[in-house]
Amino acid sequence: RVPGGIASAALEVLGSASASGGILPRMTEASSPAPEGAHAYNHQVRSEEIDELGHVNNLHYIAWMQAAAADHSSAVGWPWSRYEAIGGAWVVRSHAIEYLRPAFAGDEIVVRTWVVEMGKVQSRRRYAIVREGTVLARGETNWVFISRRTNTLDRVPAELRAAFPVLVHP
Repeated sequence: RVPGGIASAALEVLGSASASGGILPRMTEASSPAPEGAHAYNHQVRSEEIDELGHVNNLHYIAWMQAAAADHSSAVGWPWSRYEAIGGAWVVRSHAIEYLRPAFAGDEIVVRTWVVEMGKVQSRRRYAIVREGTVLARGETNWVFISRRTNTLDRVPAELRAAFPVLVHP
């Protein structure tokens, strides 16, 4: 948690690498962590999420991203029961995450998430994991829509596509 420390300098170098071809777009000091209209998922870090180094284990960030996506889906009228009714589901094709700062037990974090692309069979979603205005991590998930009956790619139903506004954010 020391601004300007060794880790901060290393993160600046990593941020520069991201700007030159990384998966996630570079965020500047002036940019907001998420666009207006992004969904907010709140979470308090639990002691069982802490690893041997005394901070949250990296796998929990991905779990929070998935929980935020599910919460967002429910918030726009698509809880799991509705997916069951149509026989479809979103599954992860890939995750990308950039860890910027650690989280600790008891921290109140907010996972902001938004859809940046909605295609015929896939969707791309971004995340900003924030503690008191400080971005801890940024991520992106590529989701594909499948038929639960055949476990093959399926078209995203029009009513599902319409439920998620596509938000542009650098």
